[in-house]
Amino acid sequence: MEPGPESEDDEDGYAEGIDRRRFLKWGLIVGGVAGAAALGLLGVLRIGSGGLKPWESAKGVVDYDKVSEEVFTSNELRIAQWYDYWPGSFIAAFKDYVRNKYGREIDVRIDIYTSNEELFTWVTQSGRKYDLIFPTNYMAQILDRAGLVYQMNEAWLPNLVNLDDGAPLGDFRTRQGTPYAFRSNNGPRIAVPYQWGTTGIGYNTTVFSEADMVELGWDVFRQSSWGATSLQEKLLMLDDMREVLGAGMKLAGFDRQVGQGLTPTAIPRNPDPPYNGLFQWTENETETSKIGDVEAVLAEQVRPRLLGFNTVNQGPYLVQEVTYADQAWSGDVMYAIQPYSNSNYPVSYVVPRQGSARWIDNGVLHSEAKNIWLAHEFINFFLDIEQGASITDWNLYATPNDGAYEILTAYPNGYDPKQDTRIYPTASDLARCDYQNDVGVAPTRDVYIPAWNRIKFG
Repeated sequence: MEPGPESEDDEDGYAEGIDRRRFLKWGLIVGGVAGAAALGLLGVLRIGSGGLKPWESAKGVVDYDKVSEEVFTSNELRIAQWYDYWPGSFIAAFKDYVRNKYGREIDVRIDIYTSNEELFTWVTQSGRKYDLIFPTNYMAQILDRAGLVYQMNEAWLPNLVNLDDGAPLGDFRTRQGTPYAFRSNNGPRIAVPYQWGTTGIGYNTTVFSEADMVELGWDVFRQSSWGATSLQEKLLMLDDMREVLGAGMKLAGFDRQVGQGLTPTAIPRNPDPPYNGLFQWTENETETSKIGDVEAVLAEQVRPRLLGFNTVNQGPYLVQEVTYADQAWSGDVMYAIQPYSNSNYPVSYVVPRQGSARWIDNGVLHSEAKNIWLAHEFINFFLDIEQGASITDWNLYATPNDGAYEILTAYPNGYDPKQDTRIYPTASDLARCDYQNDVGVAPTRDVYIPAWNRIKFG
């Protein structure tokens, strides 16, 4: 499966310059997602204004002939990253690497965000400046189209060869496998895969059997009880617009098939009869009538059952039995379960039968980066086979690094993450998943944001 086609909208497409108009409209989108009463337009404009930096050939475009290797603009590397995504030992190892190889002491400052939209707000409205950020595939597209991303110099990333370009993991290296990671029209690379996974359902195994959850899928969020167990306020969804709407698209698309007397398929745009490319709905539907169905399902049938929308507690709440079923990211549930230990928490994870999202998080250079060369060193460091394995052993997401995958730890209790289909899904599970794409400014502003705000806030 591929992350999907790039936008054909010239107005929103890739360009070398950054104009105020593009900052205004992208900032307005994020302001809507954040529920802001007013958008800090001056902050947004400030990011896109000013003269060229010494290393830029155009606004937001690096002339790498002007960026010398081993040049540190400062001793601080500024990073924005998801929470709980690498062990502290990894940062210590990178600092040791720089000290030993270049004789420099550096500081690595990390700010933690919990959604792609929060990251976008930081780099537009708040004026935060980073050397390196880690957006998901669709947000990497948006950031680049908003003029917030520098292109990369692949000559400084020799460990790119460690990314798999086929079996056993899939193609995480080439333009064909990761089109979002490159600018259109054969443009340069703008993103490097870091970790990947699926969005699914974490569940309590004392309340639901595996067979129960396989049969229910996203329908679990429409249940008020299961057996003798009340599910009222025992269900949780992510505080993430695209993920929640995506789950709603899968539910509403499945319902539409049943209503038409079809045997439902979970495969997006199934080409086979009787579906003929129409069903299942993808994670990127924009038709007003479809979003109306999605909103009705989520606001009327799901929202009344929920404890709420929360991202950081998706795993802990399951372990603590605050909730019995959560919309969750694969690695967060696996990290909570700790299958390599003797904890034996009654928690597991499934990809819903109606389908779901698949995603890739990526290292990306912010267009306000100063330590451009050092940021490349950091990317190349996490692409190292041993470092990549240490990261994945710790966070239990899936690695795109073929060499790292081969040396993942097999534990004394018999647990081998390479054999765990909750982390590395089967072909049939992946066939039910699709990537979220940048759907464009107008659908996001006019369709997604209003629906999300009504679903979340009533």
